[in-house]
Amino acid sequence: MRRNSKFRFQIIIAALFIIFILLIFVSQIVDVPHLFFGRESMPIRWTTLMIEFVISVLAGSILLYLTGRWESGMKDTEEKIEQSRRLLLVILEGSPVAILLIRKDKAVWVSKSIVNILGWPVEKWLKEPSIVFCYPNSEEFERVNREIIYKDIARKGRVTYEYNYVHKDGHRVPTIVKIQALNKDDLGEGVIFSVIDNSDRKKAEEVIRKLNEGLEQKVKERTNELAEKIHELERFKEATINRELRIKELRDEIDLLKKRLEKKPRK
Repeated sequence: MRRNSKFRFQIIIAALFIIFILLIFVSQIVDVPHLFFGRESMPIRWTTLMIEFVISVLAGSILLYLTGRWESGMKDTEEKIEQSRRLLLVILEGSPVAILLIRKDKAVWVSKSIVNILGWPVEKWLKEPSIVFCYPNSEEFERVNREIIYKDIARKGRVTYEYNYVHKDGHRVPTIVKIQALNKDDLGEGVIFSVIDNSDRKKAEEVIRKLNEGLEQKVKERTNELAEKIHELERFKEATINRELRIKELRDEIDLLKKRLEKKPRK
């Protein structure tokens, strides 16, 4: 189809050029000034006319060649742009990161990945006058825009934050949101939202937190057990020492009594 269009365009250019050349040569052969104005007829200079004809044909050929090259270059450029557009679209649609173009709180373009994250269909994102439906309420929507998004966007042109958006079924989805302004001096041109599902990381953090709590509890219990054993050992040591001391005292008393009995005269 494109090749036929290219040939059609070249045929039109060639036809126009041939008509233009024929008009010039007919005007010289017919001697228009003599025919319409009655001026003295001028002799036809066939040599000059043939030279001009050859030059015109060469110029026309060059013009057609350049026209073909120009059109071919335009077609190649259009094809490359279209290929790049399709490639970019495939990358965006296949990315787990949801990309949204938001202009004046309305979604202008949304990648299909947003459906996997928040459940809302692409048609709803594009149909609704604002994206307030993925927030708990309009007050929260205004607060986030005022205090988190546009405050830093207007100053730095970009912002990154964590937020729990509302899923289609009602539960909250933890996400990481990166926002880049197309033009921070004119936010009306739109901002790019990159929404990353943070559920798995939050679940992993919760598991780690619970494991740490369990580990802390086990350490605490083990510490208490060790403290109790140490206390028992100290009591046992104290009881053992007291017993040894008592035995030593009894031995000393026995020795003392023996000495007294030995010193006592017999009758």
